[in-house]
Amino acid sequence: MARKIDNLIEELDAWLRFHKQMGLESLPVTPGIKSFLGDSGTSQDDQDEKNIEIPESLEKLRKTIQNCKRCNLHKSRHNVVFGEGPPDARLMIIGEAPGKEEDLTGRPFVGASGQLLTKMLKAIEIDRKEVFITSILKCHPPGNRTPKADEIKSCMPFLMMQIKLIKPKLILALGTVAAHSLLKTNEGLKKLRGRLHYLNGIKLIVTYHPAYILRFAGAKQKALKAEAWNDLQLLQREYRKLLD
Repeated sequence: MARKIDNLIEELDAWLRFHKQMGLESLPVTPGIKSFLGDSGTSQDDQDEKNIEIPESLEKLRKTIQNCKRCNLHKSRHNVVFGEGPPDARLMIIGEAPGKEEDLTGRPFVGASGQLLTKMLKAIEIDRKEVFITSILKCHPPGNRTPKADEIKSCMPFLMMQIKLIKPKLILALGTVAAHSLLKTNEGLKKLRGRLHYLNGIKLIVTYHPAYILRFAGAKQKALKAEAWNDLQLLQREYRKLLD
């Protein structure tokens, strides 16, 4: 057996020296070699997610996140905003990050944008109590600034755990940050809206974040609400299919 291994090593050495003489400085890494070297082909983000054990329930996950210090936002937060809704909700709504009022109360979408979201759902006959609402980030970025890439990377594993535990049939992504983070794309929001996407087999719809709509007034706000209404009608159609 030892002799066979020695012969194999000699043959491999000769093969490598031959390719070097032919001017090849490197060789392609085949799937077999990747497997041998321990490279599964997964990204660092996927690996980070796998390295975190998924709790048995949402409540246990909530307790885990309460003590999270994976990014610097824990230094300034008042409360972790885990999200709320039925643990078996058919529909999940995912925003960008908690605002100031959410940070103080520990509840998602309780400010002006939350009031608009409630009205949007009511317009398509969906009770907010039927929906699980959360955000990409669980902590408030100071000054309501846009979440940083490292903050999103740190928090995404928790969101994916929520999705795995709740097992929604439909997701509504509010705004660019949520859409890009979930779909892993840089495509503009206008191109992402108006059609179905899929996240691990779950139907996903994209629309404007209520806070974005509220930035404007008059005709501009009315125009955005009209565009959002088209997205909500798509959401309503897909949601009704789940109730049949």
